[in-house]
Order: sequence, then structure tokens, then C-alpha cells
Amino acid sequence: MRYFCTKESKINILFLGMPADNTRLLQESAKVCKNVHREVCKDKSLELFEKYKPHIIVASYTYGGVYYDKTIKKIQALDPHVEIILLVDDSNCSNLQDILNLKASKYMFVKSPIEDIMSNILRIIEYTNNKETIKEDMQYFNALLEDSIVSKSDTVGNITYINENFTKITGYTKEECIGKNHNILRHPDNPIEIYETMWNTITKGHIWRERVLNKNKDGSDFWAETTIIPYKNIEGEIVEYIAIRRDITSMLKMKRKINDQEIQAQQQSKITEAKDSFLILFTHELKTPLNAIINFSKYLLRHVSSDTIDNIPLSKRQHLLEQINESAQRMLGDVSNILDISRIKSHKLTYNLTSFSIKEVILEVIANHTALAEENRVDITFKDDGSVPFITSDRVRVHQILANIISNAIKYSFGTVEVFLASTGSSVEIIVEDDGRGIKDKEIVFELFEQNGNGLLKKEKKGTGIGLNFVKLLCEDLNLQYRLEDSYDLGGLKFILTKSKKEN
Repeated sequence: MRYFCTKESKINILFLGMPADNTRLLQESAKVCKNVHREVCKDKSLELFEKYKPHIIVASYTYGGVYYDKTIKKIQALDPHVEIILLVDDSNCSNLQDILNLKASKYMFVKSPIEDIMSNILRIIEYTNNKETIKEDMQYFNALLEDSIVSKSDTVGNITYINENFTKITGYTKEECIGKNHNILRHPDNPIEIYETMWNTITKGHIWRERVLNKNKDGSDFWAETTIIPYKNIEGEIVEYIAIRRDITSMLKMKRKINDQEIQAQQQSKITEAKDSFLILFTHELKTPLNAIINFSKYLLRHVSSDTIDNIPLSKRQHLLEQINESAQRMLGDVSNILDISRIKSHKLTYNLTSFSIKEVILEVIANHTALAEENRVDITFKDDGSVPFITSDRVRVHQILANIISNAIKYSFGTVEVFLASTGSSVEIIVEDDGRGIKDKEIVFELFEQNGNGLLKKEKKGTGIGLNFVKLLCEDLNLQYRLEDSYDLGGLKFILTKSKKEN
């Protein structure tokens, strides 16, 4: 027969009465215990116990007409933690109450096979080894628990013990907790699954760990790093649960504050970078119309001052003046957009609601962008379903919305822009399509200073980055639905505006 202990055994064992005369039992025990002692004479048993302080006693209730119950009681008085395996037989039944009063760790029949007795000895050795290890670590463990919220509960979750920190943190007194279920700490924001997982884990004898939101007596919240340990008896049965909570509310608040600061720093950095990009792009956008205004006006001034103005055909003079006016209007539009965005965000922009023909506004916007289309070599066409729908909104602002959308379509197009107007019984839909590269992220382009492109001032970055943000804000204020889709017909981008015909 071979026995294995999971840890190096430091256990002393004492055999009293009948087991002390079982040579084989003594030999087998010597294989797994540090010291094995035996004594048949009960008078010398106490002396032997005090000398060697054994961890385990294997005794028979009677042997050779001698009763060992009083000796066992005296030993238990000297060491209440000693583990006792008591062997009884049929003749002891009349003393059953006295036998049970001894509260032995294990009761066995005298004629039990040695293998069964050794099996119980090994179980107690393992249990005692673990208990000794726990005892050695108790000082450290107690120090750890000083700052922890500790409670014990029975197998159905009713509280049987709480420490002082439990009262300090939760506000509950011992009288309010003992006998109550741990549900008193349950926070309504926690999903039911977290408790199902907890019970499924601990009832199987496993340790459960989780960060849990708890509710104090006064209704306030506290976060706790929670560990629940199933405590088992010598038979391996769960007899109670020990919950150790560490209040991490302050730590989480500090961590959240640090994260918020980091996010704010990142956002500020992004805003600063975006503003720098915007200034570069905006000045770049203004240079083109400014150059046109300066060069064309210089040309006209030079001929006026030299009295050669009549040598310039009237049609050319008119064209130059139109270009000057159009360039100035383009600059004014960009500046107005910036000012209007600021006014919208501060809720200082007012609207003049009237009923007007949306088709008429679309044609005006297209006519105003003829020069831009020619400059970019883009053909722009308009189609409708033959209807002439009227909508109620701010005509000037709707004009601005369409101007920004069509202007973007022209700038990013490879050569074709198509505008469609369709009317249903209750709404009007305006579709602007181009054959450009399209937009991958169709949400971010509506944010301020964002553009469709991969780098600052690259070829595809042809605007100031404020137009679509302005469109978004105006549409939200005027209750126009807007969305971007891929254009399957032209292969570029499709901008769809929808407006209800009837509105209070």
C-alpha cells in the first residue's frame, strides 16, 4: 500500500487504545506522518500528549475494558483544535450520547479496514497541513483584511458576520445585516447575469472575482473589487461563503478623471490642429478669388487710366466685371458661412419662413455656379419629374444649403454633376450626384474642419472644411433630412435632401 500527501507532512499522530496495538496501522501511518506515537495506558496518554503535542489522535472508545472518553475530553480541553478519529463498536451503543458529545472529527467502526482508516487519516493530514499553512499566513491575511470589507454568509446568501469596515462603508449595522440576505447591497444597475454567474461559480466550489457596483444604506453607490471564497469542511462540503470587498470607488473616480483629462487634451490637440489646417486651407481658398479680383480690376484700371478702355470690347469688360463680382461673392459666401455657423451654435440665427418654389431656387444655384463649373471643366445638368413643388422654409438658407452641396459636387467631380428634383404627395426630394471618388466615412465629413482626403492641402482637399458642417446645422434647424450615399449611376457620391411639403 502506498500513500501520497500533496504537501510535505509535518504531522504528529498519537494512537490510543486498540489502534495502538495494530502494528500494520502504525507502519502505514509512519509512511505519511512525521512522528507516530502509541499508548495503551490511558494514564500516560495525557503526559504523552503534552510532550509531543500531536495534531491527530486515533483512539478507540473502549479497549480491554478501559474507557478513553474522559482522557479524550481532557486532551480536547488542552487543545480544542486537535483532530480525533474515534473507533466504536456495537457494545458502545448504550453510551451513544457520550460518544457524540466528544464531537470527534470522524467516527468509524472498530473493524473498519485499515485502508479506510488510512484514507481518513490522509484526509485529515491534508486538511491539517492546509490549516497550518493558513495559520502561518494569518498575520498577513489579517493585515490585508483590515482595509477590506469582509462578510460571511450561509449557503443561501444570508449574512452571518460582518467586520467594522463593512459598517463604515455601507452604513449598515450588524443588527441590520445579520440574518439578512446579501441582496441588500444589490445595485439595480447591475445585470442579473452577473449574479447568475457568481452563484454558478461559488456553488461549484470555485472562487469568484469581479468588479461590482453596490448600493449603500443611504442609496449612494460604491464600486468594490469583490472576491467570494467558498469555505469547505473536512468532508469537502461548502458550509459558508466569505466575501472580501475592496472599495475602489475613489480609484475609479481618479482613473476616470485622468481619462477625461487625456480625452480633453486629445480633443484640444485635434481642435488646434484642425484650426491650423483650416486657416491654411481657408487662406488658400481665398487666394483664388482674390487673385481674380485684383488682376481683373488692375487690368480694367490700367486701361481706364490710359484712355484705352474703348479698345476693350464691351463683352470682355462685362465678362471681367462678372468674374470680379463672382469671386467677391464666393469670398463673401465663405466668410458668411463661418459667421453663420457661430450664430447657429449660439442660437442667434433667425429664420424667415415663407412658401416658395424649390425648383426655382435650384435653378438659381446652378446658374450661380456656372463659372465654377466651367473653371473645373464640369458639366452640370438638372432633371425633374415635371412637378413644381412648393415648400415652407427659409428661402435664403435653403439657397445656402444647395449652394454648398452643389459647390462641393463640382469641386470633387471628375467632369459630371447631375441634380434631380422629385416630388411625392407629402415630401420633396433633391438629389445631387457627382462622378468623383466618393467618401468613405460619410459621417465625419459633416464635422467642422473635416474634409474628404488623406493629407493637408492635397489635390482632393478643395474646400475649407466648413461647408458640410454648415449644411448639417442648417438642415437640423430647418428640419431637412439629409444623407450621403454612394452613387451607383455615376460612381461617385449622392447627396439626398428631403423636405416635408406641409409644416406648421
